[in-house]
Amino acid sequence: MKINNRLSPEQSVTQTPNAARQHAAASASPDAVRAAPIYAEVAVTIRRPRREVAAVMFNPRYDAAWIGAVRKTRPAAPGPLRHGAQIAREWRWLGYRRVETTEVVEHVPDRCVEMTTQLPFGLRIRYELEGIPEGTIARVHVQGDAAGLLPVMAMALNPLLRRVVIRDLDRLKALLESGARRSFAA
Repeated sequence: MKINNRLSPEQSVTQTPNAARQHAAASASPDAVRAAPIYAEVAVTIRRPRREVAAVMFNPRYDAAWIGAVRKTRPAAPGPLRHGAQIAREWRWLGYRRVETTEVVEHVPDRCVEMTTQLPFGLRIRYELEGIPEGTIARVHVQGDAAGLLPVMAMALNPLLRRVVIRDLDRLKALLESGARRSFAA
C-alpha cells in the first residue's frame, strides 16, 4: 500500500506516514511486545466540505451507517458529539455482541472528536478532519492496551483493526460522496 504525505482524491484509504513510523518503532521495541499495544491510523480523502463530513462522522445518529460493527447507538443527549457526551453503542465484532459506553474527551467543532471506551480493551478513538482543496481528509486513530491478552494475540489484532477501520472509512466516503446520507436524514 502506498504511503503519502497528502492523499489525492483518487486514493481511497491509506496508512498515514506517522502510523507507519510508529508501527515500525513498536515492532522493533521489545517493550512493545510486552505492553501489547493496539494501534491503527487510517485516512481517506472525501470529496465533500469538512463541515458536511463532520455532520455525519461526529453525529452518533449515523454511526450504524458507516461503522460496520455498530448495530445501534443511544446517545445520552441528541445531536452531534461534544465534550462529555456519552453514547451507548451496541457492537457486533468477531462474533461477539457487546454494549459499551463511549465518552467524548475532546471536541473541536468540525475538526476533531476523541473518545474513550473500556470495551473491548480500553480504546482511545480519535476522528480528525482536515479541509483540503479536493474536499476533506478524514483520519481515524485507534489506540489501546490489550492487557490480559497474550501479546501475540494483541499484535495480531492490529492488522485486523486496521482493515476494519479502512472499511469503515470507505463506507463513510461512499455515504457522503453518493449523497445517500440525505436519504435517511430528517
